[in-house]
Amino acid sequence: MGNHTNELNWAARERLRSIELRLWWRGWVGRGELNEDFGISPAQASSDLQRYLELNEGAMFYQTSRKRYESTAAMTPVIHRPVLEEGIGLVMGEMMGARWQRELFAGGGSVPERVAAVELPLRQGDLRVERMVLLAAGAGKKLRVKYASVNSGKSSWRELCPRAFGWDGRRWHARAFCLKNDGWRDFVLGRIEEAEWPEGEVEVPRDGEWKEWEVVCLRINPALSNEKRRALRMDYGLDDEVLEIRTRKAMRGYVLAEMYLGEESGVEMPRHFELLG
Repeated sequence: MGNHTNELNWAARERLRSIELRLWWRGWVGRGELNEDFGISPAQASSDLQRYLELNEGAMFYQTSRKRYESTAAMTPVIHRPVLEEGIGLVMGEMMGARWQRELFAGGGSVPERVAAVELPLRQGDLRVERMVLLAAGAGKKLRVKYASVNSGKSSWRELCPRAFGWDGRRWHARAFCLKNDGWRDFVLGRIEEAEWPEGEVEVPRDGEWKEWEVVCLRINPALSNEKRRALRMDYGLDDEVLEIRTRKAMRGYVLAEMYLGEESGVEMPRHFELLG
């Protein structure tokens, strides 16, 4: 009875939530890591895993060769709704963005009286698609997806080998080697209509544009008046007219898209910066 897992208890529910996140995004969970992460006994960890299996029957099975529990393709979350940023933090060991914090700030509930945020449309992928793509990236596998291309205006099936993720300030995309095009491409997660279970580990060529970094040099638009250029120097903390932004080569286009302004309040605005080189 001492090792009984009561999901109504806060600490126990957090452990069950951790089990679910590992199964959903990474594809497996081990008893030993629960012991280490939560400071619980092996017997308690076993009880937690058994309780989760009771709460979510069919979500996982014990893989004897690896001595761990692995998730199934049919798994459905029952503790809470996973968020991609959590999965990237877990699988990639890195955290970019905090969608759930933005939702808390801009979403329902009490609205701050004197603080406001621009509530842009949330561009996200289907939860199961995000799961499949992250599972493939974490395990070095390939998967088959149906992708809707804006350029061609068509949807087609293709095999991808996702290996990294990019956040452009508005949406996530998967950096993947496309077997159809025989090259590295960016695939917006929200445009993947369907994704199949990842299969087979695949060796892919080096992604030079992702591995290499460069400095994008922008100069304050010389067509602006002295007063306007001074205001921009203050705004960006510049001592001179040049702004340097370090970025992965593959993300260069997104940086430029963020820095170039279109129109404001219906009035055409001159660009604040121009590209050097």
